[in-house]
Amino acid sequence: MTEPTAPDAVVPSVPLTRMAHAFSIQLICRALGMLASVVSVAMTARYLGPGRYGQLSIAVLFIAMWTSLADLGIATVIVRRVTSGRGDLERLVRINSGLALIYCIPLAALAALSGLLVYRDADVRVMLVVLSGALLMQTMVTRFEPVFLATVRFSAVAISDVAGRLGTLGMVAWLVATRADVIWFAVAQLIPPALQVLIQGTAAMRHISVRPIFAPREAADLLRESLPLTGFLVVGLMYCRADGVILSLLSTHAEVGVYGLAFTIAFNTIVVSLIFLKSTLSTGTELFARDVAAFAGFLRRSVELMYFVAIPVAAVGVLLAGPLIALFGDKAFVTRGTPTLALLFVAAALRFVGGTLGQGLVAAHYQQVLLWLTVATLALNVTLNLALAGRYGALGPAVALVCTEAFNMAISSWWLRRRCGYRTPVRFVLRLLVPTGVSVAVTLSLSGHNVVFILVAAAAAYLATSAAFGPLSWSSLVALRQKQATA
Repeated sequence: MTEPTAPDAVVPSVPLTRMAHAFSIQLICRALGMLASVVSVAMTARYLGPGRYGQLSIAVLFIAMWTSLADLGIATVIVRRVTSGRGDLERLVRINSGLALIYCIPLAALAALSGLLVYRDADVRVMLVVLSGALLMQTMVTRFEPVFLATVRFSAVAISDVAGRLGTLGMVAWLVATRADVIWFAVAQLIPPALQVLIQGTAAMRHISVRPIFAPREAADLLRESLPLTGFLVVGLMYCRADGVILSLLSTHAEVGVYGLAFTIAFNTIVVSLIFLKSTLSTGTELFARDVAAFAGFLRRSVELMYFVAIPVAAVGVLLAGPLIALFGDKAFVTRGTPTLALLFVAAALRFVGGTLGQGLVAAHYQQVLLWLTVATLALNVTLNLALAGRYGALGPAVALVCTEAFNMAISSWWLRRRCGYRTPVRFVLRLLVPTGVSVAVTLSLSGHNVVFILVAAAAAYLATSAAFGPLSWSSLVALRQKQATA
């Protein structure tokens, strides 16, 4: 066991300015990284076409199912211990480093071998072996994560993300120019985790020592505390990837390619949610430990922010699904991809809110509730996919994802309302209908123009209308800023 702090010790709150800076730097870098990814995905999809892009997607989706075991939920446990004053960050990170070294190679080997048993396509099998290397490196990256989560310093994380995406873009451009085989596009996926190990590792070592130590008793204690989170992560990653794997077994490579491209486009939008959740994990955990009412208020404001982004994403995304799928892929993607992308934009919008409520359950120490909810959601998702994927192709998993995301969000909200006093911000959502309606009107009025221009115009109209009439007006932003300054 690590030495606990004194009972009266209080871990200082993370300053609002640092939390805002962490969110801002990640958002800026993610915006740049997403731009690189947009070009990379478009070049890959257009060059490979639905069939070969489907082969690449199969390998990526299958290996991605194993990434939950790269973390085991230990990072969240470490952050929770440190923020509650029950552990030393450096020692816990070093113990986690020792664990990562022990299981990274067996995990990568198990992922590759299981894929070889499932798939018979020669190119897919080679790509599974290649991508297992990315899983190995991702396991090593996770040992640095608690350093950035506990200190709310994410510059290295953001820079490594941008560098990885730009590196991938550079290699994809070279592969397209040289007319390379599909296998080499899997090799390009190794660049991001390699740069993350280098950049994040260097940054983490500036704060603390990350040299591995092997302490079996303390490691077992960490694993025991993380078991509910490990279960949640495993089931959660299976939920996120099982649809693509089931589709790959019941339908054609082309349908998998269409679904993979549509999923990539739609769910790239949730980076805003992921960045926000990383930036606020320690704050939410600390608030619940001190004041449940303050935690409920913080969660409500977090959900309001997610609704502010999610509702226009769903509304405008549905209208522009056809032009967007045509922008990223060739004509072969459009017919099947348009309705699939429209449904996935709705699912992504639901994930914005559901993911925030899920983190609220973790911060409130309801990991077991979240685990069982995720198991139920996975069971529903698998059942729907088995029923729909073979008959409807790419549309089947999209319909299933909308249904299960709505189910997950509704149950999470109900539980938090009963246990923590959380209230769904209904009035805030209703007020969002005004700026959303304006953005929809702008989108429809500009039909036929370049889709990027339409997106920019719709976003500008949405933000301007909200600033003028609410719910997020200029006056509320000024008041919030003044409140932070006096805090």
